[in-house]
Amino acid sequence: MNKKIALCYDFDGTLCAGYMQNQKLIPDCKIDIGKFWSEVIDYSHKNKVDPTLSYMLILENKMYEANLEISREKFINYGKELKLFPGVNDWFKRIKKFGKEKNVDVEHYIISSGLTNMIEGCSFFNELNRVYACEYIFKNGRGLWPKLSVNYSNKVQFLYRIHKGAFEVNDQEGVNEKKYFGDHIHVPFENMIFFGDGETDVPTFNVLNKNNGKSICVYDDKNQKSTDIAKKLFSDGRVHHLVKNDYQEKSGIDVLLKEIIKTKSEN
Repeated sequence: MNKKIALCYDFDGTLCAGYMQNQKLIPDCKIDIGKFWSEVIDYSHKNKVDPTLSYMLILENKMYEANLEISREKFINYGKELKLFPGVNDWFKRIKKFGKEKNVDVEHYIISSGLTNMIEGCSFFNELNRVYACEYIFKNGRGLWPKLSVNYSNKVQFLYRIHKGAFEVNDQEGVNEKKYFGDHIHVPFENMIFFGDGETDVPTFNVLNKNNGKSICVYDDKNQKSTDIAKKLFSDGRVHHLVKNDYQEKSGIDVLLKEIIKTKSEN
């Protein structure tokens, strides 16, 4: 029987530089990127609102004010234009193929505060097993309500969902169900790996670290802040590995993952 591993990824700063909304969507709202995020922070503080919910609300309002279409299709089109780190577009298919050669089933999951429908526009979307990210319910040309909001602390629930196979976010019983020895587990924690890029990923790193999983910090070696954060996470024992943001074949991250898969196939 094939062994199974789950590779779980943050998106912003891990698969692309900065926030995905900053590349084209926010500029198209005719607002300065810095001003947009300042408004989000101010609104959160003033109203004691979760910052992720604040950004979803303000983004929807800015799109409406700028006469931008607010729809799944519009977000998908923005996703198609995203500039990703080198090698990301073919990474998911390539690693799955390598796993198959080693009799290891590789599953890919994205857990992100970005937008599901933008990720849906990426060329690799069909290689993903699940995306847990922010999403709207659309009605009458507006983003009526958050279908899902993913912030840095609630990301951990999705690790448990993947672990237990309780994939649907409306399944509260399944994700909270206590599993005993011999009960079906979709993926053991020790076969889960999380890729993140910073302090907001620490709660997720911690869950895997405590349960014998692996944590990997992706950093931009041309960005001093990114490099410093990565080094601190490693020295603090938050992550097991530091890798440059290059997903191409024979890159550091490629070699590392293939070694992990080979080890899993032999054990």
